[in-house]
Formats: sequence, structure tokens, C-alpha cells
Amino acid sequence: MSRRHTHDISLPFSDLLHNFFAEKPKEVDGVANASTIYYKEWLLKKIFARFEFGGFPSFWEMDYYLEHQFLDGKICITDTGLGVIPLKCGVTGIGVFEQPTTCQIANPVLGSFTKTIDVDCVLVKLQYNYHGIGWLINRYATMLAMCDSGVAVNLMNSKMAYVFKASSKAQAATMQKMYDDITCGKPAVFVGENGALNSENVFTMPVKQNFVADEIQILKRKIVNEFLSEIGINNANLDKRERLNSEEVNANNEEVYCNIQHWYDNISEGFRKANAMFGLNLSIRIRDFGREGDINVGSSELT
Repeated sequence: MSRRHTHDISLPFSDLLHNFFAEKPKEVDGVANASTIYYKEWLLKKIFARFEFGGFPSFWEMDYYLEHQFLDGKICITDTGLGVIPLKCGVTGIGVFEQPTTCQIANPVLGSFTKTIDVDCVLVKLQYNYHGIGWLINRYATMLAMCDSGVAVNLMNSKMAYVFKASSKAQAATMQKMYDDITCGKPAVFVGENGALNSENVFTMPVKQNFVADEIQILKRKIVNEFLSEIGINNANLDKRERLNSEEVNANNEEVYCNIQHWYDNISEGFRKANAMFGLNLSIRIRDFGREGDINVGSSELT
């Protein structure tokens, strides 16, 4: 009796990775390519730019902090042999409200050790569930990359406009020479009877009818706008409909502010605890980009 294997070990390593992470373009689950990676970085930098951090000690590495705060969803601020620093961590334990109680730290320089939350360390979380926003980045990066893929395929298909049907290699060569002469700008082209073109041996592909790249670009802009709404940047004023009034422009103010306020509140609370425990002066504010209709939160600063 033979056993059915669920995985083919003969597959290329990249295909095995795609299977494991369910990134299968043929099933429209997403695309794992350079375009997706580009958009992940592009979208993440927009989130980083949404906040302005202050009071960080000069020896803190900001890029390290931002990456783990937003992608891991949490970071541990604690005293070490190098001073008080933020460190990537995992969490364990369970408190009365089912919250983690300890931070597990494994650092290539400092080694592995455990700290107790709110006793000898502060856990700065991004969201209520201690998760990061990788899911948000992946979702929009995948959709944008698929738009790029659709545009590329559509542009490639739009290149083939004419198809010639020949009954022999000689006739095909004659048609090719004739087409070359026409495209080179010759005012007159002479061929024999066998090389004549008619409706039966030449037809055109419906390029204009099937061209949707411009529509995909519009869809791409809408996807970007949806992402901007997720990170608290009002974008309704990008809609160019006629007679768009101020009420419509400001219609999504509250909607766009939900995520950003939640992240701000959680980081602010963590900074308050870290400032009190370690005598720091960490601060965070939400940048106001000056867009019409955007919520002005530039004065919301923690000191």
C-alpha cells in the first residue's frame, strides 16, 4: 500500500517556500517578487513617517527601534550593561488580565536573559494584542504588486497588433518584407499576386479593446488611498469629482484616525512608564502633514 506524500521534495526551494507560505499566484493568494518587497518597504516608511519621536538617547538606534516596534508589535526598554536601551523581545507568562508578565531577550551581544514587565523593564506595545502590523503591510504590498503585474502583462499584450496568415514560407517571407517596407515609410510597395493581402489572410488583435492598464493605474491609486486611510492620512481630497464639497472631503476624518490613535495611545503609555522607571524623556507625536481636512494632532505630545 503506497502512501501519498503531501510535499514533493523535488520541487525547487523557491516553490517549496511559496507552498509553505501559501503565496501562489495561480491561486490568486498573492505574489512573492521584487515588486512586493519594494512596496513593503515603501509602505512601511510611510508609517514610520507618520510619527515623530523625541527624547531618545543619542546611542539608541532609531531604525532598530522602529522596525521592532511596528513589525514585532512590541519592544522591551530595560537597563543593561550598556545602559537603558530598547531591545527586541518575546513575551511569556500570564497575569490576572491575561497579559504577558515577562520579557524574554536574546541578544547577540548581551546574551539571553529574562526581565519582569513593570518591575525591571517596560514593554512598549503597539496594539492591544501585542501584534505588529506586518499583516497590514503584506496586504497592501501584495495588492499593489498584483496591479504592477497586471499592467506589465497588459502592456506586453498590447504590443501584438497584427497577425498575418501565409500558406507557405515563401508567402510569409514576402509578407514580412512588405510589412518591413511599409513600416520604414516607403510611399509604395509592390508585390506579386501571391503576396497580396486581403481580409482572409490578415487580421488585427483588438488591442484598444483589451487595454486596461490605465484602469489598473486608477485602481492602484485607490488602493494607496485606502492604505493612507489605514494610517491616518486623510485622502478624500484626492477625489477629483466635480462639485466635491468640504463635507465630503472631511467625511473620512474619523475613519482614518482610528488605527493611528490606537497605536499612539499604546506607545504613549509605554513611554510614560519608561520615563517614570528609568528617568527618560521619551516623547511621541503624530505628524500633521498640513493636508486640508486632516486632523491636526501636531500638539499631541507626550513629555
